[in-house]
Amino acid sequence: MTQTLQTSTLAAQRQTARPGNALPEIITVTSGKGGVGKTNLAVNLGILLQQRKQRVLLMDADLHLGKLDIILGASPQYTLAHLVDGSRSMDEIIMHHPSGIDVLPATSGELNLLEADKQIMRVLADSFASIQHRYDYLIVDTAAGISSTVLTMALGADKVILVITPEPASISDVYAMAKVIRNKAPDLPLILLPNRVKSLDDGLELHKKLNLITQKFLQTNLYYGGSVVEDGAVRQSVVRQRPFVIEFPKCQAAQNLQLVCHRLLKLHPQEIDRRSNIFDRLRVNRKIVEAL
Repeated sequence: MTQTLQTSTLAAQRQTARPGNALPEIITVTSGKGGVGKTNLAVNLGILLQQRKQRVLLMDADLHLGKLDIILGASPQYTLAHLVDGSRSMDEIIMHHPSGIDVLPATSGELNLLEADKQIMRVLADSFASIQHRYDYLIVDTAAGISSTVLTMALGADKVILVITPEPASISDVYAMAKVIRNKAPDLPLILLPNRVKSLDDGLELHKKLNLITQKFLQTNLYYGGSVVEDGAVRQSVVRQRPFVIEFPKCQAAQNLQLVCHRLLKLHPQEIDRRSNIFDRLRVNRKIVEAL
């Protein structure tokens, strides 16, 4: 049964600012196509980072069809809409999950971040600035597809994880996503993560093939983030509404994702002085996306 997440106010009070007030590294997880396991991987990857002593905030950026509650087995009481209308503070809407990660529930049909006026975006940016130094990583789980919202979230990241499955539609959509991102952000690291492959070799081969195409036509490389094999334990964990790295920590998919986490930590982010508040980035990148 779905449970209500508890607010993370007490947990937040236990957290202290990171040395030098460093900003969190922003990782956007996207796919270009729905049904590829993007949200499931984003949640479980965040938990693995937390298990490696990283402070993680997971942001649900699917404004209309978010699925974090299904994966986490938890339903948030409040969203960013409550922050905007002044009824709740940022500390009150951020939820603490028993796994150790915090969740920023942005899903709300009442609030479209890209259409929000400058005043609302400033409120969001100022509020987030008060808590962002508590985290090492902000993982942004986008909606499916290549919408203006998804592209804005991708362009605002320090790293982008492109989740792909071995289906023609998924391959085509990931290539299209890479093309649009690379056109506006030539230096943004793009990390390919093959999911639901039959074997690790199949995942590596999928990366090689797509990387050859992007090298030829986009003059860019896709980092190989590792692969996650098809695993029945993942389906069972979704039914139980429990992240698979917690419910089945020794399953093959969990072990695969451990390697993905290791590779991710080894990939150096952009320079720290190039970072800024996620909501400030949205304000800037909205203009870029609208010009596409």
